[in-house]
Amino acid sequence: MLVWVRKLMASWAARAIFALLIVMFVFWGISNVFTLTGSPSAVATVNGQAVDISVVQAGYQRALSQYQQQGQQPDAATRQQLALQALSTAIRREILRQAARQYHIGVPDAAVRTLLDSIPVFQTNGVFDKAKFEQVLQQNGLSPDEFIGEMKDELIVRQLITPVIEGAAAPPALLDPIFALLGQQRSAAIVNIPAQAEPAPPPPGDAVLERYWRNHQSQFTSPEYRKVQVVILSPALLAPQEKVAPDAVEAGVAQATAQAGPGAPVRSAEVLAVQDLADASQLKAAWKKGASWAQMQALAQKYHATPVPLDKVRQNEIPAPSLAQAIFSAAPGQVVGPVAGESAMYLFKVTGTGESGPDRQLLAAQVTRQLQLQQAEADVAKNVDALQDALAGQTPLDQLPGNLGLVAVEGTLDAQGRTPAGTPAPVPGGDKLKAAIVQAAFSAAKGQAPQLQSGPDGSYFAVAVKDVIPPGVIPFAQARGQVLAAWTAAQQQRAAQAAAANLMQAVNTGTPLDKAAAAAGLSVTQLPGITSGAQPPGLPAQFVPVLFSLKPGQASMLETGGGYTVLVLTGIHEPSAKDNPDAYAQLQQTLNKSLQDDLAGSFLAGLQAQDKVTVNQKLLSQLYR
Repeated sequence: MLVWVRKLMASWAARAIFALLIVMFVFWGISNVFTLTGSPSAVATVNGQAVDISVVQAGYQRALSQYQQQGQQPDAATRQQLALQALSTAIRREILRQAARQYHIGVPDAAVRTLLDSIPVFQTNGVFDKAKFEQVLQQNGLSPDEFIGEMKDELIVRQLITPVIEGAAAPPALLDPIFALLGQQRSAAIVNIPAQAEPAPPPPGDAVLERYWRNHQSQFTSPEYRKVQVVILSPALLAPQEKVAPDAVEAGVAQATAQAGPGAPVRSAEVLAVQDLADASQLKAAWKKGASWAQMQALAQKYHATPVPLDKVRQNEIPAPSLAQAIFSAAPGQVVGPVAGESAMYLFKVTGTGESGPDRQLLAAQVTRQLQLQQAEADVAKNVDALQDALAGQTPLDQLPGNLGLVAVEGTLDAQGRTPAGTPAPVPGGDKLKAAIVQAAFSAAKGQAPQLQSGPDGSYFAVAVKDVIPPGVIPFAQARGQVLAAWTAAQQQRAAQAAAANLMQAVNTGTPLDKAAAAAGLSVTQLPGITSGAQPPGLPAQFVPVLFSLKPGQASMLETGGGYTVLVLTGIHEPSAKDNPDAYAQLQQTLNKSLQDDLAGSFLAGLQAQDKVTVNQKLLSQLYR
């Protein structure tokens, strides 16, 4: 009932047992059910001992409250299910208490206190806090007595079940084969035969293609198309037409420049990194005589130098400090050097000076676009009411006023926004606007009056469906090119299938895979060990099941969509406990727990079978109706 408490107490056995009991009572039913004639408040009896309706009602109300806290309102069937679960819990507690008395099992207060003190949620600084204890219980709709009763039931279950299940363990005769099967690794060699790699056959005559067209008409069926008229009122489409005052652009550029702050000095230079002083002298002499940078780059190869162009760099961006200082001290146009560095000597010529900061021309273009968009947004806001009025007056789209900044387009498209030629429909605007227009086109009926709709980024549009072209088979004359391509692909796929079948047959009749593949001009790929639960990338989902169905040396083939794959099982490795002791121990723990759960379930089923349980269905139904 209190799931969070169960987790804190870390009692997996109790959780499993309680779950089994609920399943038994809710889904298997309760034996000997009839209307009681005893105590008017007894909703059930267990061996004549009454289960009071107030206990079931409290559990039902808590479950109902938790359900409603999730934002859901339970229907009649759900309320009935919650009531049955609350009844099952109450009956379970009574069965356990009677079993405890039968087997002389008691729960001393000291054991309850020890368990209570160990629950972290009730602690403050590691010590039990009574105020916190009461607060947490109140938040979960429980009284201290109810919660302590839950804890006693928990301890009773431990004492009842633990002696029954603690000796259950999976024997090696069961564990070892399962471990070997789950951890078995199979290695394989594969040969991929792509259909596209097969030679394309000569084009057949029209009679063959037309027969293929008739037999595969589902491949040559056009989708539904709609012929539409569209008008768009969009700031993004209107903005390029807006006129912006030069003074406004200058003001915007000045503001952006001021926000960017002062720039740092930058310089451009042509640099040669030289290793030998004699080489540096030869290069400097040629450069000072007027050699161009292109000529100096060619000479650099002869004298083992490295050309390094620098474009608008700051001083701290040059890695050699001595070179950086020299470049920012030199006069433009002079050949300077050699300047000694840590790993080379440098010759250079300063080719430009300036300051870092935004490119003024680029910044002006950005400011212009921003101002144009602002004006376009204002114009759209001003014109949208006039457009709405015109559409409300049944004005056809091709007769709307020309001074509203509308963009009009007409054409035929499918539900994916493609034309009959297979190309994207030239709908103005971005992808989101295009998707909205296509959706509207396929939501409207032919001849329906166009309605103004809002689109993304402050846009508006209206769509008129002029005609609906239903799906249909494309005539052979029109589809001939598609038919030829499909027929050719089918022949290549068939050739790949035949090649794969021949290769598989050769291996299964004794020819080694590498020899058979080499004879067919194919290559072999070796795959590492694969377990039954793996899915190798790039291979079809059925690859692993087929691999684990083969015998060593046996071949099989799979269709991969783009061709075929031939696979041969080359080896099997079955692990032992020594190979992976941790995995072996984990499997042993899992199997042991499964056996223990089975024993616990059988024991609890026996308790239920020996107890006579009766239920007052009329009284129970009053809880949830």
